[in-house]
Amino acid sequence: MRAGRAGREPVPGGAQASPPSGNLVVAGVGGQGVILASNLISQVLLDAGYDVKKSEVHGMSQRGGTVVSHVRFGPEVHSVMLEPGAADWIVAFEWEEGLRALSYLKPDGVALVSTERRIPPAAMLDHRDLTLDYAGLGEVPPGVVAVDTFAVAGDAAAAAPVVAQTVLIGALSRLLAFSSESWQEAIALWVPPKALAANLTAFERGRALFTDAGAAGAAATAPHGASAAGASSGGGALDGAALSPEGALAGLVPTLRIERSWCKGCEICVAVCPERCLVLDNLDVAVLAHPQRCTGCELCAWLCPDLAIDVGLVRAAGLAGRPS
Repeated sequence: MRAGRAGREPVPGGAQASPPSGNLVVAGVGGQGVILASNLISQVLLDAGYDVKKSEVHGMSQRGGTVVSHVRFGPEVHSVMLEPGAADWIVAFEWEEGLRALSYLKPDGVALVSTERRIPPAAMLDHRDLTLDYAGLGEVPPGVVAVDTFAVAGDAAAAAPVVAQTVLIGALSRLLAFSSESWQEAIALWVPPKALAANLTAFERGRALFTDAGAAGAAATAPHGASAAGASSGGGALDGAALSPEGALAGLVPTLRIERSWCKGCEICVAVCPERCLVLDNLDVAVLAHPQRCTGCELCAWLCPDLAIDVGLVRAAGLAGRPS
């Protein structure tokens, strides 16, 4: 962390009074910039003269897993981690992760939650028509400001979608009531130069959502990209676009061939199949129980230690039980 100003007394930074102390939770999934955002927020607080403690959990960040950071500030801070119900503010870059973090929010706290959704592969019933087996956006819980960050960021996020999440930093800057300049300086310090202009634009658009520290000027409630999340099937020659009704391979569907004499019933294919197509039969041999769900992603074939599974394409009319 870059050094802040000397001293412990907070320096007022805006029209609203700066809080004497506070607790934040920043949440999201790997690749959304959660750690960068918490570093940036901590930088603003350090520069304002606060004592700041930050902790983070990001073991699965490179695989799209949950990433959470706790930030605490005040004249003097001893504990690093927050207890449930202790957060004044939550900034969440993904909808479900935001809901997961709500247990940390105080009754009078504010949660700024992006409506972007990262749907786990196992929750996709069919990658070809993007049928979900996953809870929808639903009703916005009390204390939550739901923001379609991509709609607010607009063209600023065109080249790098992750920039859209800086919208929430802009909104948070109104709630914490430090000067816009202090936030811009922290962004310039932590964000790579090639992405600085886009992040500053998204930041200002996020600030424009709030006219003061108490009311949201605009907040969208429709999830961004819910129909596009996880659209790729993951297979080499088989991708979701090609297998769609509009695709060039619309007359072909994936099929599995399982060599029963090679299968030892390790159940790896059953566990990794995103569509839950496979089961073990009464002889502990893998069988394709739900062929209509198969997208041809080839995970089962790649991970089978006995090379017992082969994925191919056949004409839809050649598969019994499949819709043509």
